[in-house]
Amino acid sequence: MSVDDLYGLPREEFIPARRELARQARDAGDKEGAAAIEKLAKPTTAAWLVNQLAREHPDEVESLISLGDELREATGNASGSELRALTRQRTELIGKLVGLAGGTKLTDAITRELEDMFTAAVATPEAADVLRAGRITTARDLAIAPTWPGLTLSPPTKPAAKKPAEKPKPRAKADDERARKAAARQALAEAKAQVKAAEAERAAADKAIRKAEDAVTAAEKRVRDLNTELDAAEVAELEARRTLQLARRDAKEAERAAGLAWRKMQQVEESSAD
Repeated sequence: MSVDDLYGLPREEFIPARRELARQARDAGDKEGAAAIEKLAKPTTAAWLVNQLAREHPDEVESLISLGDELREATGNASGSELRALTRQRTELIGKLVGLAGGTKLTDAITRELEDMFTAAVATPEAADVLRAGRITTARDLAIAPTWPGLTLSPPTKPAAKKPAEKPKPRAKADDERARKAAARQALAEAKAQVKAAEAERAAADKAIRKAEDAVTAAEKRVRDLNTELDAAEVAELEARRTLQLARRDAKEAERAAGLAWRKMQQVEESSAD
């Protein structure tokens, strides 16, 4: 089993499999590798679902990643109409992926976390690679850099110098240019609002994850302590049984000796009477 295999297992098998993999690394003499494996965090429910999608539905995941490339290109070219169409496609594709992950069977919190992770995955090529690898533990793994979800804004280019003899643009073309810029500004404002809301939800989710991880760590320590106590109790029980066995044997020997002494005393008394 490899580290990649860990993230493809059922979520409840992650911890036992991680321990076994670390033990194998230690037995092979790789102490540093074993220590690194033991530090691997168990994926959240949403992260585990995303990892399974990356393995079971790679075509759909690649479609989302490709859409991210198109969104970044459309933003760089400042194509308002194309940008709006691609944004709708992104929403539809994310909805499809959430449906593949479980759809209506998921809680609202997990659904939101899935949507946030898929949205973050199209933000940068680096985040897309993380999604494709299928080894996500929390939504933080996809937070490569603060950015507009699904898009990377390109710096504005300087307008070309106006030629003295340049003719004014036709009114229809100027109106289309203004509409395009207005649509781009509106899309940017909406995206920034979504980022702010998503960041607030992510912060709350990260806090809950850290609290849960601390609880898991404490529970694992308690299990180790209980196992140690159980081992000591079993050893003590074995020693007590051995002591009891010896005591019973000594008691039988003492009882036998007492019987012999009693019979000897009776014989002496009978001889004296004669």
